[in-house]
Amino acid sequence: MLFCATLPWYPTIKHFDGFCDTIKALGGLVTRARFLYMSVFATLVIFAAAAAGPGAVAPNFDEGERLFRENKPAQAAPLLEKALRDPGTDERAWLYLALSYQQLGRLDDASAVLRRGLPQALRFKNLFYYDLGNIFALQGKNSFAADMFTQSLGVDSSYAPAYLNRANARLAVKDYDGARGDYRRYLELDSGGAQQQAIQELLKRLDSNVAETERVAAAAEARHLADEAARQALLDAMSASLKASADDTTSISAGAGNVQGYGDDIKLDE
Repeated sequence: MLFCATLPWYPTIKHFDGFCDTIKALGGLVTRARFLYMSVFATLVIFAAAAAGPGAVAPNFDEGERLFRENKPAQAAPLLEKALRDPGTDERAWLYLALSYQQLGRLDDASAVLRRGLPQALRFKNLFYYDLGNIFALQGKNSFAADMFTQSLGVDSSYAPAYLNRANARLAVKDYDGARGDYRRYLELDSGGAQQQAIQELLKRLDSNVAETERVAAAAEARHLADEAARQALLDAMSASLKASADDTTSISAGAGNVQGYGDDIKLDE
């Protein structure tokens, strides 16, 4: 049995009932809605790139980064806020602050920070879009989330986590074809990853259930057409019968003055 927690995508341990309901409808893969904190992928990428970046940073940024790495977002956030006001601040300060706000549940503030930092982003622009997508996902705005992951991939088309998160966002809005394509692309980019088996199993269930959904829809349409044809045949038969009756009545009325034809006004006794 696979759980939501085995699928590494949305950056939270918050519940996503709507998404898991979708997964349940696709074959009962999910029994609880609990997700890994996927922003750690972005953080690890930032850390790796930072090792090759400039060594000297402002004190506020340096201390804020240290606290952020120690998973102390409440203490890190004020220093990172100050770092953003320092001249020539490192663009990672925007990302660290946004991620700190996310951990603190301040999603609107996190989104605002990323939007403000985007025009200044150079080395990590794709991560700004990626984390914006994560925020929209946390807010249940899966269509907007998918758009942000697309923007991230527009900057760096080889960034595997964006494909994975976009696949899940698309799955949540029932874009099954798009989701399948993104899952497969993720598997290509992250061959040998820890989540390969889980995603392959999800793809199998998704493919089989979508095929079944399409079959059921086709059968329903066929039934509808058959019912409509039967209804039309009945109407045609009734019309023919009424016409025949009208012809018979007309001939009868021609020989009997007290019998009303269909052309006469029929009056009811009061």
